[in-house]
Amino acid sequence: MARINLLDWREELRQERNKEFWLTFALMLLLAGLIWFMVNQVMSARIDAQDARIDKLNTEIGILKKRTQEIEKLKKEKEELLKRMDLITDLQQSRPEVVRMFDELVRVTPEGINLSTWQRIEMPVTAKQTTEHKLVFTGQGETNPRISEFMRKMDSSERLNTSALKDVQKQTKGLPAQNFTLEAKQVIPGKDKPEEGK
Repeated sequence: MARINLLDWREELRQERNKEFWLTFALMLLLAGLIWFMVNQVMSARIDAQDARIDKLNTEIGILKKRTQEIEKLKKEKEELLKRMDLITDLQQSRPEVVRMFDELVRVTPEGINLSTWQRIEMPVTAKQTTEHKLVFTGQGETNPRISEFMRKMDSSERLNTSALKDVQKQTKGLPAQNFTLEAKQVIPGKDKPEEGK
């Protein structure tokens, strides 16, 4: 029996093209899915590698922070040791200074001046000079010129320097005399002299 095609050839061509279209569409979907899967895998691998780098950097940063804290602790310990060494050095240097200051005080005290008390006060000053030694003398002078001579000799001394004559009062009982209170500064040769008025 002869085969008779009742369909129009155009309809057959359209069906053929329709099949090709859906086949191509399915292949394109498959290809797109494959590309998406590959890109996703590559990006996941890169993200994992980046996360591993970040974790390593965070670990290194933690180690460096610990080392920095140790360095800061060592710096503080070094500063404390240097302060202690400076204090010990100052004590070693100031030990003979007291004797020298007393010797100087004997030289500058003229006849007619009797010192009854003296007080040494340490006062903090500038960054260059750690402390200033203020001395307060109380005593009696036979006359005002004797007190002035005492102050002049103290000013010419290399270890003592007058600051101010605080109080002078005439003694009312006994021999005639002037009671005085005198402030001075102890000067240590070789160290910066304190500025006037400090």
